Amino acid sequence: MATIEASGLTKRYGGRTALDGLTFTADAGQVIGLLGPNGAGKTTTIRLLTTILEPTSGTFAVAGVPGDRPGRIRQRIGVLPESAGYPGRQTGGEYLRYAARLFGRSRRDARAVADRLLTEGGLGDRADAPISTYSRGMRQRLGIARALVNDPEVVFLDEPALGLDPAGQRSILETIADIAEHRGVTVVLSTHTLVEVEQVCDSVLILDQGKLRAAGPIAEIVAGTGGLSAAFLELTGHE
Repeated sequence: MATIEASGLTKRYGGRTALDGLTFTADAGQVIGLLGPNGAGKTTTIRLLTTILEPTSGTFAVAGVPGDRPGRIRQRIGVLPESAGYPGRQTGGEYLRYAARLFGRSRRDARAVADRLLTEGGLGDRADAPISTYSRGMRQRLGIARALVNDPEVVFLDEPALGLDPAGQRSILETIADIAEHRGVTVVLSTHTLVEVEQVCDSVLILDQGKLRAAGPIAEIVAGTGGLSAAFLELTGHE
């Protein structure tokens, strides 16, 4: 069953087209790599599908909800934006409990959800520590936990492993794989790091200058090209 459907999704700013006729589907439990050079339309795609922006034309649905019902979509998705900010004076536990309460959970349920997500994210022993004392990797894991407080059907992660050391990157990728496999959540992973995509993604969308250049399973995209890096360079005109 498709949890994301986009048809002819387009966003224009005056005379500039940021996204031009994007069409694709994604199924439950898939990890979709969203790739492209700077300015390709990746962030615009995420902002449209998470209802931050309205499309100029085209249609989409997320978690079975059409794009003209943004409030319902937001109840069913989780988002970790690039370079997310955190309230340094709050503890990790306070931060997640507050987020859970925003989705209508009782105080008891919010505490239970926060404790569970912190433990699953390897932050159980830092639940009462101020976020200002967290490393970048810990903050990224906290951000992913925040994206899961409402038991979403679709999660959007924008450069979740950016700036992390190899151990931190591996931890984040393991978390992403676990979200898809054990929760059945569709994950849209926007990244510049092709190795991350090869390790964790089932399929990819490759954008360039607002246009979709390729979509499908990685094996199909790389067939006859020598690998994902070669395919990416060929499709985006950077050979």
